[in-house]
Amino acid sequence: MLLTTETLAPTEVVPVDSAGLDWREPHVVGDIFIDHAFTGFSAARVRVTDDSGSGVEMTWGPECRWVQLHTADLPDASLSRRGLAVEPMTCPPDAFNSGTDLIRLEPGAAYDTGWIISAV
Repeated sequence: MLLTTETLAPTEVVPVDSAGLDWREPHVVGDIFIDHAFTGFSAARVRVTDDSGSGVEMTWGPECRWVQLHTADLPDASLSRRGLAVEPMTCPPDAFNSGTDLIRLEPGAAYDTGWIISAV
């Protein structure tokens, strides 16, 4: 998981179990605030369901080595938690500056990736 400063500037990658945000096993999000980028996963899949088991699942290929999760917490509580952002990414935030996993394309070159979103 990528740690950030209060202004969301990336600092370092740490194991998720040391940060208390280990999402490898299903569990309730509850009131946990999430606005983090994750990497190093072996299965590129996120499943979000409600208490009845209805929800969505997103899968993607190895081209996206990172995923950003955000719980959409806002200062106005009545507007918070209307959704959960799941953003597969080829590189972490601030990759233009850090160069981490940055894909540089020469003129005319292409890079393909994709994902599947399905109801569960």
